[in-house]
Amino acid sequence: MRAKLSLKILTFVILFIHIMACSEPKVGSDKKVISDSLSNISAVKEISKSIEDNPEDPELYYQRAQIYVAEKYLNRAEDDYREAYRLDSSNALYAFSLARTLYAMNATKESATWYEKAIALKPDYGEAMMKLADLYFLVKEHQKSIQLLNNLRKLNPEEATIYHMMGLNFKELGDTSRAIYHFQTAIENDPTDYESTLYIANLYAGKKKSIAFEYFAAALKLKPKGVDAYFGRAVFNQQIKNYKSALIDYRRVIDLDPQNYLAYYNVGYINYENGFMDEALRNWNICTQMNPMYANAFYMKGLVFEERKNKQEARIQYKVALDLDPENKLFKAGLNRVS
Repeated sequence: MRAKLSLKILTFVILFIHIMACSEPKVGSDKKVISDSLSNISAVKEISKSIEDNPEDPELYYQRAQIYVAEKYLNRAEDDYREAYRLDSSNALYAFSLARTLYAMNATKESATWYEKAIALKPDYGEAMMKLADLYFLVKEHQKSIQLLNNLRKLNPEEATIYHMMGLNFKELGDTSRAIYHFQTAIENDPTDYESTLYIANLYAGKKKSIAFEYFAAALKLKPKGVDAYFGRAVFNQQIKNYKSALIDYRRVIDLDPQNYLAYYNVGYINYENGFMDEALRNWNICTQMNPMYANAFYMKGLVFEERKNKQEARIQYKVALDLDPENKLFKAGLNRVS
């Protein structure tokens, strides 16, 4: 039965991305009269009166848009930013602000166009370049993101965030060596960069290089309660069959994050590998209670019951796993064996 077990140990790496925080959906219909609940209603009314008196002043539209953004009236903010830019198409800030608002409204394609306009107006507009590089990263236009970051690096060669983002792009492209190089450069420019340190640790762990332990230790020195660092080190120890150390770190993960179902899953897996079936089931039961959608844990419970010749219970567990992931060939094979 163990020979049939081809399920890989799940690895879990939290991806840190520098993205814009304002992602709330549109607030109602912005075409209606602004509610008196708007905290800055008096300021809006005052600016609106000024606009009536000076309809060709772009700065007034920009100021009102800023209030609308703060209050999440994004459609109205968009309209005002567009009008400000129409009145003064040489102002990069207006284009940039419109791009940010469109991004917050999930209009990423048009957002990119407006970031590009802002950069065309102000070629050294670092903030716009970083936002656009982030956007390109998120939509998997990695080469475009890298090109922008290279331009940013010329403007500010000691900015750690630029190298971190470069590392993320190369990681997604599968170029591990360049990813590590850029994460390392980020650390050289900012020794407190926990995220880049952790990425290097996980990348070396993926290569099964013992130097990964040095970076996990460095990450935990920067962030002593770093759940993801403990988890990453635990997974690495599990991969190289250093189970005792892995279990110690998984226990730390659970202590710091009691709802971490992946830690329970992997503890169950280690127990299964070492023949402790009852303990494996106990951990997988906790895992599925925390996350009833996690199919792998149901499959593993099915394996235990199958090994114990309890086909009825194995069939139940395999069926749940397959219902959650209908195209999984491993789950189908398990169910076929006990049907």
